[in-house]
Amino acid sequence: MTQLSVVEEKGSFRLVASDGRFAVVEVRAGQVFGMPDDSGGGRDGAEDTPDGMASIAHWTGEDEARALMRDLSERGDQLARRLR
Repeated sequence: MTQLSVVEEKGSFRLVASDGRFAVVEVRAGQVFGMPDDSGGGRDGAEDTPDGMASIAHWTGEDEARALMRDLSERGDQLARRLR
């Protein structure tokens, strides 16, 4: 089993850490998806478990992952305001 911790959670996004590496994942309908989505199409998800998150994570340094988390959270907040 993968040792993984959720550092921060905002909306459908989670900042996760494992062994000094960091990643942002998106959680939807019991599945997790790696961020950023650079596939250009549909994404393959994984189970919402530590092993599932580890299998799809795009690992990076803490500063880069935190910046991505901030960016994704701000975009989500802006979209929610427009939809009201």
